[in-house]
Amino acid sequence: MLKAITFDFWDTLYKIPEGLIISGKRVAAFNQIIRAMGCEVEDEAVREAFQDCWQYAHEYQVDYGMDITPTGHVNYILGQLKLKLESEDWDRVYRVYTSVLIDFPPRLNEGVLETLPFLAQKYKLAVICNTGVTPGSILREIMKVDDIYRFFNVLVFSDEVHWAKPNVKIFDYTLQNLQVKNIEAAHIGDDSSTDVTGAKRAGMTAVWLAPEAREKTPCCDYHVRNIKELCTLFPE
Repeated sequence: MLKAITFDFWDTLYKIPEGLIISGKRVAAFNQIIRAMGCEVEDEAVREAFQDCWQYAHEYQVDYGMDITPTGHVNYILGQLKLKLESEDWDRVYRVYTSVLIDFPPRLNEGVLETLPFLAQKYKLAVICNTGVTPGSILREIMKVDDIYRFFNVLVFSDEVHWAKPNVKIFDYTLQNLQVKNIEAAHIGDDSSTDVTGAKRAGMTAVWLAPEAREKTPCCDYHVRNIKELCTLFPE
């Protein structure tokens, strides 16, 4: 009997913001504060350091199931740029690097607002998120502003637990906090590797959210094209 449903965050609950727009604003903000500290760095060098960092962090999550936290991101980028900062300046750079989404928040995915209250009547709900650049502390605030925070019993962000999907440990940790068994839970996410494969390894029902796919990935139990389909898939 299904007792809980866990959700991926990016491109499941929330649409990933336009990459070039947000990354451009993050680079510009980073450059502005670095130059205010008296450091001269070329824009292109910063962009390359950012891209190298994000690629490294993504591969580390997929290959090892561990998270490079936003703190690790900042240290990696500063290392690439050969910049050494005092603790107060480092803190300022960290705030700039991680807080862009406060001013340019992501949009909820289609169907989320209609689906969560329906499912929350019967199931325990949780989020399992590979955070990337933006820490869980900020993502929680975004969820509160959009009034979906209240539907979730547990929120697990990789920068806080240091495991990342597809690592089975982050799924097990979430289910332990929900107090349900693996076979009593389903996970929905858009990534066939981190979400689907990770959930299946954890012994959960795997739901793949893929609006454009014509056929389901072989590993998933269910394929949906819209979050609202969960209401039919797991009726009250």
